[in-house]
Amino acid sequence: MFFTDLHCHPILKCYGKNCHHASAEKDNQANLFFHKPFSFWNRIIENTTTITPYRQADFISAVEGNTVILGFSMYSPEKDFFLGDIDNSFLENAVTHFGTTWIDEIKSPKNDYFKTLKCQFRFIEELNGKDIKIGNETYRYRIIQSGKELEEALISQERNTVFLIYNIEGGHNLFRQINTKEETSQTIVPESIEFLKSKAPLYVTMAHHFYNQLTGHCISFSDSVAGHLDQKFGSDLGLRPQGESVIRQLLSTDNGPRILIDIKHMNPRARNQYYTILDEMERESYGKIPIIFSHGGANGMDSFTTHRINNPLLHHEEIGLYDDEIIRLVRSGGLFGLNLDERVMSSPETLKKTKCYKWPKRRFFETSKLIWNNIEQIVRVCAAESLNPWPHICIGSDYDGIINPINGFWTLKYMPRFKTYLQKHLHKFLRENKKMDFGMTEQEIIDGIFSRNTTDFIIKHYNPEQQINT
Repeated sequence: MFFTDLHCHPILKCYGKNCHHASAEKDNQANLFFHKPFSFWNRIIENTTTITPYRQADFISAVEGNTVILGFSMYSPEKDFFLGDIDNSFLENAVTHFGTTWIDEIKSPKNDYFKTLKCQFRFIEELNGKDIKIGNETYRYRIIQSGKELEEALISQERNTVFLIYNIEGGHNLFRQINTKEETSQTIVPESIEFLKSKAPLYVTMAHHFYNQLTGHCISFSDSVAGHLDQKFGSDLGLRPQGESVIRQLLSTDNGPRILIDIKHMNPRARNQYYTILDEMERESYGKIPIIFSHGGANGMDSFTTHRINNPLLHHEEIGLYDDEIIRLVRSGGLFGLNLDERVMSSPETLKKTKCYKWPKRRFFETSKLIWNNIEQIVRVCAAESLNPWPHICIGSDYDGIINPINGFWTLKYMPRFKTYLQKHLHKFLRENKKMDFGMTEQEIIDGIFSRNTTDFIIKHYNPEQQINT
């Protein structure tokens, strides 16, 4: 069986190399297939520093793990990420592996987010569909831009081929430069919406790590990082008027194909305002628009209003979804992508307990349970409302998005192992909660999470050529 990943960042550790041009040379780090196997020393460095000195979403790892459909995230890194009180490109490269040249460009007063976004599209399109020879094997990647095209690609079963679905992370990508420390009258680049419509990504994540003049965001950094990088401004604001305008333009089919909105990184105030927009658009005959939460977890609390903790095992921060939001997402026909970053998928106490297990099988069982705890929360919340949640859960790993993956499942290569362990938790859960299978077999559920739910969603909702109102 093949695997899917709704959200990952294969481009970030490639784009800064080779003067921002893709390479087909196997030893060139600007090659999306550039690969070094995960090693014992990688694990030692990660465990002692939380730095991940390896690629998690390179296309060789994807092929080896049979993860052939990737939500390929385009993202121009925010300047603020590199302008904290540790302003050292060498150290910043040790953490990100973006390359010191690109990091210096990002920090430059001339840095242009929208220009970088367009250059990233050029980067990935340079070798689209072209054969890349590595050893005795030939590989390729193909950009898919409609559900129909995906159906045809899956039928063809091309060997050693990775299929890419565009998405864009962060509304700041629509600006040339941006002031993140105060609210201003800055506006998006006039042609940015037109450009996005021409590229037709499946979804756009409106917020990211810093205020972007469009919407309030969540605090996303750990306490150790937050001491060096200030995310506070804008974190208590809701949707701004320009942000609401951008959302309506992206969702509209009067100006080109619909581009869905990803609510990850938006703070609860902004998310609730977005839900109101969806209700209004449904009344305006736009139809039911699905909610995407591309790479995150449940926060184990009932609602933004009361903050009552229902599950002590989870990460109790607003960057995760509240129980009432999970219900709304499922009712909308949306997708909940499970992040594989250990820090944002569990409480610190729960995560700490996994570190004491020495034997790999037991350790992998316990670390995979960090993700299972989120699934169980989704299922129990929906079951209380007689809603079947299983078709709406998928993987949105966020690999290579500067995350610390859960132990044992470090790269896309380990997706089959991850499925095996997650199925153990599912089997135990259904044995004790038979009615929560909603008439589905165990195999149907697990295959849905790792493959079918994402492909079914794309085939149903990603039809740019059919959406344009004329």
